[in-house]
Amino acid sequence: LGEVTINFNHPIDGAELVREELLYTNAAGNAYSLSRLEYIISDIALETVGGKRAHISPFHYRNAFSESTRNTTARVAGGEYTRLLFTFGIYGTRNQTGSLPNLDHFNNMAWPTPMGGGYHYMRMEGLFQGAEGEAAFLTHTGPAGGDDYSFDISLPLSLSIAGESWEVEVIMNLNEWYDSPTIYDFNNRGGIMSNTEAQLMLQTNGATVFSVAQTDRQNPNFLDHGVA
Repeated sequence: LGEVTINFNHPIDGAELVREELLYTNAAGNAYSLSRLEYIISDIALETVGGKRAHISPFHYRNAFSESTRNTTARVAGGEYTRLLFTFGIYGTRNQTGSLPNLDHFNNMAWPTPMGGGYHYMRMEGLFQGAEGEAAFLTHTGPAGGDDYSFDISLPLSLSIAGESWEVEVIMNLNEWYDSPTIYDFNNRGGIMSNTEAQLMLQTNGATVFSVAQTDRQNPNFLDHGVA
């Protein structure tokens, strides 16, 4: 057995994430700052080239501004692992109110009951310089209209487990949510929780948001990109 820790960090096109500072610009030309970023991922696992899986965690809550939520750790069988797998959000019928532990951070991610209940996949919020001055943007993703907008992520890596402790750094590049294949403009966006077009756009753009930055044997000087 070996121990694997998965770290989740959030630089923006390589720049450090700093809270509530107007430092970033997306593909639509929106200059913006970030005050909130929290999300849920589920079914985290490592996979060998032969398809054997080692499960890390059934779900993980990450708040980009809370160090205590930065990672998840598990002991896994030795082997050669070539992919990191997880679902962004919670898949389909599994996303039901009460299906996650009764903890504040999960409860605060509740999706409104009139919209079908369950949980947000992500709440990303901040301010941007709009056409008429400073305005708020809310990038809230979840099961809009009863449809499932979660999506699966499969990231290549090279990890040989033989009893050691390892760390894997996963990057979420926030600007990728707003870039490709569809440019997402904060102007005139407003509330998007029941907007299926916006949810589909973010689901599709999300395919390129995550990457594995590096793997390394666990040590106190492990490279840390972004903030807590």
